[in-house]
Amino acid sequence: MRPAHGPYNFASHTDSMKSTLLAMALTILPASIAFAQNQPGRTLLENEQIKVRELRLAPGAKQPAETRPNTFLYALTDGSLVFAPPGRTAYELTFKAGEALWVPSQETATANEGDKEVRALMVEIKARPAAAPKKGRPAKAGKKSSKKGGTTKN
Repeated sequence: MRPAHGPYNFASHTDSMKSTLLAMALTILPASIAFAQNQPGRTLLENEQIKVRELRLAPGAKQPAETRPNTFLYALTDGSLVFAPPGRTAYELTFKAGEALWVPSQETATANEGDKEVRALMVEIKARPAAAPKKGRPAKAGKKSSKKGGTTKN
């Protein structure tokens, strides 16, 4: 018996898939490049307590306003950043390579208005996780221990 539509042509199917994949790649690639260019660095480590990022801001680069947690910044290059909190006066933070800085939690836009790339390591401090409960019975307030080194009755 002969198949109703003739033999299946694997070669034309493969060519069709290649064309579809190429079209998808050409559609997705420009969007991916644009997204990557708007990312000022890469995340090196992230867990429940901290996020460590490598910051790389090209001259003239700007980041939109967003809420940032308390951050420890270690400058890898000399440079300066302009922080612009919404509704407040913008301010410039200037630093030297090797300098450690503390940037308090705030909502702000950030820009590199200099003529050199700014590079830094940023350690964003997240909320502290809840402490694990202690084993044993909790001590009662106002009473001192009768163990060695504590108070004793005369």
